[in-house]
Amino acid sequence: MDGRALKDALGAGLARVAGDVDLINQLNVFPVPDGDTGVNMYHTLNRAWQEIADSSSDDVSEIAQRFAQGALMGARGNSGTILSQLLKGFADGLDSAARLTPALLVRSCRAAMERAYAAVSQPVEGTILTVAREAIETLEADNPAAETLDDVMAALVTAAEESLAGTPQKLPILKEAGVVDAGGMGLLSFLRGLQGSESVAETARARPRGAAPAGAVSGIDGEFGYDVQFIMRGAGMNLSLMRRDFEALGDSVIVVGDDTTIKVHLHVDNPARPIDYAIAVGAALDDIVVENMQLQYQTLAAQMPQPTISTGPETASDVAVIAVAEGPGIQSVYRELNCARVINGGPGKSPAAEDFISAVEQVPADHVIILPNDPNIALAAQQAAELIPERAVTVLPTDTALHGISAMVAFGDGVDSGADLDTLAKKMAEAAADCRVLSLTQATRASEIGGRAINKCDYIAFIDGRLESAAIDMESALAQAMPKLVTDETELMSLYFGAALSPRDAGRLIEHLSRRFAALEFELIDGGQSLYPILLSVE
Repeated sequence: MDGRALKDALGAGLARVAGDVDLINQLNVFPVPDGDTGVNMYHTLNRAWQEIADSSSDDVSEIAQRFAQGALMGARGNSGTILSQLLKGFADGLDSAARLTPALLVRSCRAAMERAYAAVSQPVEGTILTVAREAIETLEADNPAAETLDDVMAALVTAAEESLAGTPQKLPILKEAGVVDAGGMGLLSFLRGLQGSESVAETARARPRGAAPAGAVSGIDGEFGYDVQFIMRGAGMNLSLMRRDFEALGDSVIVVGDDTTIKVHLHVDNPARPIDYAIAVGAALDDIVVENMQLQYQTLAAQMPQPTISTGPETASDVAVIAVAEGPGIQSVYRELNCARVINGGPGKSPAAEDFISAVEQVPADHVIILPNDPNIALAAQQAAELIPERAVTVLPTDTALHGISAMVAFGDGVDSGADLDTLAKKMAEAAADCRVLSLTQATRASEIGGRAINKCDYIAFIDGRLESAAIDMESALAQAMPKLVTDETELMSLYFGAALSPRDAGRLIEHLSRRFAALEFELIDGGQSLYPILLSVE
């Protein structure tokens, strides 16, 4: 394979991920509105494509390195960041070769996996990393002398499919939620696109020189059929047999469950075929969803607005802080606490690595501390720090914007007392760790987590990332969760209400909570955040 063929194959991989965005997003363990793994992986790859879109190079190493560099800069979310590391490892594994051979493809896949694992300080099995590792290990063991690139890709995709199906057994939370790993699904989708329905090289060369793959730049041009999902209920159902039967009906197939309950997802041209099959085998169907993917793809580009960076005081100092926050009220709090730059982002709106780099370059300080304020953003922030080694950048892994606010208060106290950088960072980390935060949103689908049944549109409350309650109304969800947050030492509760609540409704909620927790002092702030109507912290 030459560079032009590799370019087209990468574009086909991007187009396939674009087609599977909704599927990947829905595999989020918790039924929350900020499940954005698919969107993040798509935008990571789309940024990578921009680096090679105008290239006519025949050199595979040049194409791979440029594509990887774009992915590193555009990496969004943890899965997008790991994907960018896989791409960089693959490019380095080519070792400046001008052409791709089957043996070189295998070696480069090994290099991709090793780099991705090295980039994560505490790798978790049952994730995209597992799918990458098990796929290459199976490939090396079972296909040591593959004769063609198509042989290698077919074996790689099959191994990745088998590994993805096994992720719920390695990560209990996936098994409990009845899903496979979203990042692993995104990687499989990309590999399926690379593989293509015909010979990778022949399909690529069938396009005119320099032509972009359909959908890779300006949108999706082809028809992509229907996304079909449902639950089968019965007795003595054969999961393995049914998985094979559904794979014969469509693609992007996920079939998980047991002999009494099976969750099915697939993409088909005719949605009646899988539904008819399920009824024919005697299953009772539940939670049937049929979506026209073509209509979804037309609005895909609008799903990820470009983050904007707002500025704080332009005073040079030894240490400056950059934070990620969403909602005009919350962003205003950060600026009042002398945050040098606020990147517009948060749950469901992951900034890219290059957004962090741009913000760091605008800060006139010798040392920079980044508060990502979301576990799914921290890895991209860390990657950005490593891409600008000439700057001293520290990433504090804060979990929410409210944890970050506690860190900013400690930052101000530390600056006032003349603390050095290490002491300042330590005090900020301690303050964030001591802060307890409740986040409330509405469920996007029916689910069962920790033995707790959740209905679609239920209000669900999390305390420090752990699901604590679910109820049909906001007050009940809060009433169930609050006793697990409030202790005898708690004095102040700060409640940030989102764009979905009016100040009047937020005030009524405070009155309701005040009657239930009479000993507490309440602070009400118009945060303006979009996906979580209520964010509150206690002191």
